[in-house]
Amino acid sequence: MTRARLFAAVATMLMVAAATGLARADEAPAPSAPTTAFAALVRATAAYEYGDMVQVVDAARPVAEGTLACSVEQRARALRFLGIGLFLTNRALGAENAFVELLRVDPHARLDPTTTRPEVVAFFEDIRHRHVAREWASRSFIWNFLPPVGQFQNGESATGWVVGGLEVAALATFVGCKLLSRSWRNPDNSYGPSGSRNSDERTVRVVEYASAGVFAAAYLYGVIDGIVHYYRPPDETSSSLSLLVFPGGGGLRLTF
Repeated sequence: MTRARLFAAVATMLMVAAATGLARADEAPAPSAPTTAFAALVRATAAYEYGDMVQVVDAARPVAEGTLACSVEQRARALRFLGIGLFLTNRALGAENAFVELLRVDPHARLDPTTTRPEVVAFFEDIRHRHVAREWASRSFIWNFLPPVGQFQNGESATGWVVGGLEVAALATFVGCKLLSRSWRNPDNSYGPSGSRNSDERTVRVVEYASAGVFAAAYLYGVIDGIVHYYRPPDETSSSLSLLVFPGGGGLRLTF
């Protein structure tokens, strides 16, 4: 075999090997789709850091749409990724829908301006302001006189649960004392057999008055708190009106 034929044979073998390798590469299976919310968010995070917004959308969508089981925090994170990815791939309507859903899941959601492009942050903030305006426009002033309803409509859920809990406990105690006192009462206005419950009835009466006072204080605080927060602008740092209860009395504390 001449040198030219040897070179030709080697070249042919190399070309065949290269073609075989390319064919095998084309036949290689694509990466499998994530099967858990955690894995999907890991992929979305990596794609976001790499700048592949199409992959960000593809990875975040199953979590955002509920295809993959996830926690509230995971879904909020997926919706954030989905909104950003859709906006940066020129799908503004889809991005708006994702951001609106994010605000339903997490009303206090924000985009980090240090890691998010300014135009995306501006787009999100416009949606957030419109969303908050719609939510606050649907409120009614009259609910502030029915605490804790006013607290819940003003977004003060923690305060609402405290006020509501105090009212329920105080009212239940008051009614229980009334019923107990009535069950002991005799026709001659004594209590218990031969007046044996007279001293106990006085104690029950003190508890009854105290529970009525607690209910009145909780109601009054709820009304004041509801009115204060009703007029507070949505984006303003909230003031804190606190109910203080201590031995021998109580009071209101307003902090800024």
